[in-house]
Amino acid sequence: MKKIFSFAAVIIVTASVTLLLAAYFSDESPYPENVIQTKITSAVLGQERELIIHLPRNYDSTLRYPVMYVLDGGSEDQHMANKLDILSVAGQVPPLIVVGIPNMTNENRQTNLTPPFMRIDNDDEKSATGDADRFLSFIEKELIPFIDQHYATSEKRLISGNSRGGLLVMYSLIAKPDLFQARFCYSAPFWRQDAVMVTKVDEFMASQDTLSTFLYMSAGSSETDNIKMGVDKMDKMLKANAPQGFTWNTYYTANAIHQNNARISSAQGIALWGEYERMKRDKRK
Repeated sequence: MKKIFSFAAVIIVTASVTLLLAAYFSDESPYPENVIQTKITSAVLGQERELIIHLPRNYDSTLRYPVMYVLDGGSEDQHMANKLDILSVAGQVPPLIVVGIPNMTNENRQTNLTPPFMRIDNDDEKSATGDADRFLSFIEKELIPFIDQHYATSEKRLISGNSRGGLLVMYSLIAKPDLFQARFCYSAPFWRQDAVMVTKVDEFMASQDTLSTFLYMSAGSSETDNIKMGVDKMDKMLKANAPQGFTWNTYYTANAIHQNNARISSAQGIALWGEYERMKRDKRK
């Protein structure tokens, strides 16, 4: 389903205004007490990696919380945590733990977030390909067990990625479909290399009879034609070939550009995921 982004519900309008103010001021302030900065030594990556862990309001270790893993930690995790906090207080989503995964270096970002069938440098035909397969293995085998060991987590996991991070999020769908139950892609460059990501997802969808998972995609209406073309191709392919049980939403965020689309549209994506969860719960009753 494709729509021009709008805050249709009063709750989204109210929450979004509050969140924009909260995000603005939080960028100027040190991390609050419920945000934990730590590190994990990864044998898979051969690196020590930083983590930024946002515990939900009134965190209770006797309960169990879904976890959202946010790529580009340090720039994308704080505003996501703000939105989740407000929307959980409003009853639109459950409280979540947010784990921001900083890149630490530009080389890490370029390499880790690029799928193994895509060039790191899109404009260089001789460029090496990415190692998102290795990075996804780090998330699955090291990071998730680390978070599960130290915090009160449920089995429900989400992942969010912006720009190149959106490639990693979509790659996780075809490489490890059961690793996450919800995925959020913001301004992902699906157009690159003749839209090879669309082709790969198409092939994966053709192999699935059913697929019970949630996907949200968005691009700014003022982004490049390439970005919008790639998202549009992905959406059209899903309309034609998505298996039973697969739920996705595609939005073009009015007046948004590449640099702010995720911050503007993520409240909508999170709220839609909350609606998806409520519908699933109602069906089980």
